[in-house]
Formats: sequence, C-alpha cells, structure tokens
Amino acid sequence: MVYEKSTLGFNEFTNNNRTLGVRERQVLLLVNGVRNLDELNKFFKKDLLLDTIKKLETEGYIQLPQGQQRPPEFASSLHNQLSLQDTPTKTEPICPTKMATVKAILIEAADDYLGIMGRGIKAKIESCDNENNLRQTISSWHMAMRESKLGRESASFLMEQIHKTLEGKIVSAENLAQSQH
Repeated sequence: MVYEKSTLGFNEFTNNNRTLGVRERQVLLLVNGVRNLDELNKFFKKDLLLDTIKKLETEGYIQLPQGQQRPPEFASSLHNQLSLQDTPTKTEPICPTKMATVKAILIEAADDYLGIMGRGIKAKIESCDNENNLRQTISSWHMAMRESKLGRESASFLMEQIHKTLEGKIVSAENLAQSQH
C-alpha cells in the first residue's frame, strides 16, 4: 500500500509551526506516493509504523493516491492494532473526575519525562474537552512516551493506570506519584 502527503502533510514541512512529534514527522517525510509500507517498514518497527500511519491518515496528513483502494487485509491488520483510538465510543459522556484524573496523569508524566518535547502534547492534553479528544491525545502521548529515553520504562505502567481510571477504578495523581517512587 502506498500513501502520499496531503496538503496538510506538505504544510507540516513548509510552515514554521510544528504540529507532529519526531517519529510522526520522520514517517511523514518518507511518505512520497512511491514507497509502499514494506519499504517504510525497513526504517521503523512494524507496530510503530502502523500506529503512526493510522494517526497520520486519521488526522489528514497523508492519504491514499487517487483511485487506490485499501486492501481488506490491511484494514484488518490496522483494526487488530491495540490502541485507545480503537475502543468503541461510549454513549455516556466521560465523568469529569475521570477526565481530570487522566489529564493530571498525562500532564505530570509529560512534565517529568518529555521535557520541552512534551510542550505540544501538554497543550493538547489541557485542551481536551471530550472523550474522543482525550483518547486521541492519550495515543499521541503514549507514542511520545515510548520514544522518549526517560519515559519509555514508565509508559506501560502509566497506560495501565489510565486504563484503570477510564474503567472506573479511579487512581488519584497523588497516589500514582507515590507508587512510582
């Protein structure tokens, strides 16, 4: 499967305003309408590549070339990738306490592990106002944490805490900080 940059994708490199993380920009740079996913897979781990491709396509940075159809096996492999974006949307809005707790976990971890690179993610976290935005931001945050030298080891533990919080087993940010140290 071959992707090409959309106008938004080209603008990511021509404007001084950066909206993507390092890994996402690397993948976007290599997407050129000629390279297929197998060729891109030489540069990135398959699971990270599929997550990044999915995010770039969802957010409109890349697209399928005119007339190209998505093969059914690719759609199913994307569907099988575990991510928060794939969880079904609930009909009830997210509880404000859950939202605040998850945002506190994300912001504290961004401050502790991502430093200056986490500024954009931190701004996205703070601006989340519904469950879909929160889930998309969690996905971006998790990718940044996995790519971070300092955050890599804590990413899984923190995601587990976020899942527990979203499932209704509330974990306060203070208890989380104490359990990490």
